[in-house]
Amino acid sequence: MRKIFTEESQKSQTLKRASEIMKGLPCKLEELGTMSLLKFGSETILRAAILEEICDHLGRGHYEHSGNNGKLGYRNGDCLTTIDTPLGPVTYNRPKLTGAKNFKSKFHTPYIRRPEEFADQVAEMYVNGISTRKIKRALSAAGDNIKMSRSTVSRITERLREQWRQWKKRDLSELKVAYLFLDAIHLGMRMGGTSKQAVFVAYAVMEDGSFEVLSIGLGNSESDKSWGSFLQDLKSRGLKDPLLVCSDGNGSVIKAIEAHCPTSWRQRCVKHKMENILERIPKEDQKDLRPQLNRIFYGATSLEQARSFVDSFKKDYGKKYPEALSILMSDIDQCLSFYLFPHNHWKRIRTSNGLERMNLEIRRRLNVVGRHPSEEGCLSLIFQVTKRYAKDQTPNSFKVTEFTKKQWTKLRADKITMAQDLLDLFTDAA
Repeated sequence: MRKIFTEESQKSQTLKRASEIMKGLPCKLEELGTMSLLKFGSETILRAAILEEICDHLGRGHYEHSGNNGKLGYRNGDCLTTIDTPLGPVTYNRPKLTGAKNFKSKFHTPYIRRPEEFADQVAEMYVNGISTRKIKRALSAAGDNIKMSRSTVSRITERLREQWRQWKKRDLSELKVAYLFLDAIHLGMRMGGTSKQAVFVAYAVMEDGSFEVLSIGLGNSESDKSWGSFLQDLKSRGLKDPLLVCSDGNGSVIKAIEAHCPTSWRQRCVKHKMENILERIPKEDQKDLRPQLNRIFYGATSLEQARSFVDSFKKDYGKKYPEALSILMSDIDQCLSFYLFPHNHWKRIRTSNGLERMNLEIRRRLNVVGRHPSEEGCLSLIFQVTKRYAKDQTPNSFKVTEFTKKQWTKLRADKITMAQDLLDLFTDAA
């Protein structure tokens, strides 16, 4: 009975408070639209929330006395305050305090123009592909009096650049990276130019199965120096050698991996490898040969079976397509490293498809802007896009079990011996 009485009492108090609020409406209820009603409710609740904060700070309600003798401050009337919100401008009588140096309101900060969450929404709109001009137009639909100039939107998006600056310098020594994927995307970046720059991306799968973008860098091309500098920066910030590093067949990135991650396994993307092989085969024959390559890179259930499929390809097509066979056998051990790893990870670590999909998302976003006014602005936008992409991937994270960890431990401990055995296996086949 007591519980029922309490629930009924709460309902009664809620209805009473709602009735008091409704009495304060500036006109009849039927004359208000939904947005006007919501704005009025926002004004009333915002004022009530700040009043409650003040009462908690002073330790007393209106017309009550306390023993602090004004040490905590005094009420000092109201101040008409307007802030921009997604509902439009909200104007309310904000209660004020004087002599309260230690009072900080959760709902109002000095010189506030708009709530922090509102600024976050504007930044999110920008990252998701809405230009600053269209953001202003979209916000005007919420209220004609919202003063959201292009420069104001730019100031809000400046926080994205500051996040980028801090992220770019962060320490990586505590990260436990299992798999590292490296790739570059070529973009027209600076306004007034015609050339494209290489944007380097390092994307990692952590030992707990989650995803994280580790770094984004810039170079004029995918040269030895550019890739070397990019990986050197990762190492200088404390990144330990990942268990495996996956990349395409670019010679410069391979050199950088071997120089800066000497204890890591290397996986060459099999999708790029197949494309390189098929380029050496006439188009009319590619339909027949593709399934033979697929079973090497995708259809085998073990390294030994993959080796037998390589032998079959050599026997059936080696004389007819010697150049294609040469491409296949070049670096073949690095293409099939994934067969030594946990079976349930093969699909995700034998290619750099994850990065390719992320690159498509980067291109989609930057196509809205075209060439960017500044290098830092472009890189900070790429960072925000990649960060959201990695966050979206986390629910589909790699499954990591105790057996997986034991396999990883063995692959690290016996890397030199196992890598040599892998090389010997295909040296014999050659």
